[in-house]
Amino acid sequence: MSIADDKAHAAEPIMAAALDWIASHGLTELTLRPLADKVGLSLNALTQAMGSKEQLITRVIASAMAQDAAFRDLWLRRVRAMAPIGRGMRAVLAETILDDWVVRQRGPACLLIDLIQEAGRSGTCSPALSAWLDEAGAFWAEILFDSLRQADAALGYIIDEAGFSLFAHDNPAYRMIRALCLHRFTGGLFPDPDEDIGKGRHLEQWIAALEPEQTYPDTPDRSKRGLIAAQAGHLIVTHGLEALTHRSAAAAAGTPASTVVYHFGTRDELMVAALHAVVTNFRHGLAENFGQPRPFYANYASSRDLVRATSIIAIAAARHPGLAHHALDMRRRRGENFVNSVLWEMGLPRGRIGDRCTSQVASVAVFGMRMVAMARGLDEHQVLLAAFARLAEVCG
Repeated sequence: MSIADDKAHAAEPIMAAALDWIASHGLTELTLRPLADKVGLSLNALTQAMGSKEQLITRVIASAMAQDAAFRDLWLRRVRAMAPIGRGMRAVLAETILDDWVVRQRGPACLLIDLIQEAGRSGTCSPALSAWLDEAGAFWAEILFDSLRQADAALGYIIDEAGFSLFAHDNPAYRMIRALCLHRFTGGLFPDPDEDIGKGRHLEQWIAALEPEQTYPDTPDRSKRGLIAAQAGHLIVTHGLEALTHRSAAAAAGTPASTVVYHFGTRDELMVAALHAVVTNFRHGLAENFGQPRPFYANYASSRDLVRATSIIAIAAARHPGLAHHALDMRRRRGENFVNSVLWEMGLPRGRIGDRCTSQVASVAVFGMRMVAMARGLDEHQVLLAAFARLAEVCG
């Protein structure tokens, strides 16, 4: 074995530990000293082996991409050996592969979502992330549609759904919602009277099963507590979840830190209130502008925080189990504003009547595509219109 091979072999447990740390805490929380402690090395030994933090992250990303590529190649060989494959079986395959990805490839999955969120905030997409997104999009397009033309929609859908699957893959109600939506996604978005009788009703049943005991109002809280939560929410979606502390929220709200602590005793309480404030403020604005010619998906300036917030709370729930029911509440409410006229404006066949399942599928795809478009610095409107024009080809 060469010296280079020896070094690569020695780095493997460090890479594995780093990915495990990212899955549990987030990319921004990856620092050298805790990682050194985790792998039983001194800080000096770790830096000699891996270099600076920036060099470490570069190597971890390359390692995760290689793992993800091997994972996709394995599944492509399995899927291609099954050809030809019908639409219904593609939905089953997608659900199976998605479960395999978020469970056995949890580190790379979390890292990819973290990188998408960070690139969306910074406006800088690295060549490595761009290549990873290209490869993942081609893979999921083949699995879901056997067509590379659907790469944007396929990747968007999976990236958004994966955030929830990371923490809820063993929740029966969520699994049923996901299965029904994937079946509809591969089957053409709109209900088929001969095959989809009752699917919308079944979806509503499982959505109801996820309804939380505590619900949140659709009217913004104008109290001091509510104003602090709103400023904290803006801080999260613009700087990331790691930027939120009682002190930073106090600075954003122009109030003493003691006041923030009085209203929100723990950081988790502050985080939940902040993310719900983002959602509530958007829904309130949507209600006030009801009937305006621009539908939800086109209100990019006002809805961008909502898109980011739902992605953030999903990945946060994978790291903080106490947030799971809050994240699932957001997942179950997907598609509430995607009425038929909005679907038609997005480019789906006019006159076709969708149900709640159609709306949920469209919503998940839109949220994911917008996250990826933001990460890549692309025009969200053009990405969505082009993707839905291609989706119209599979509507049947």
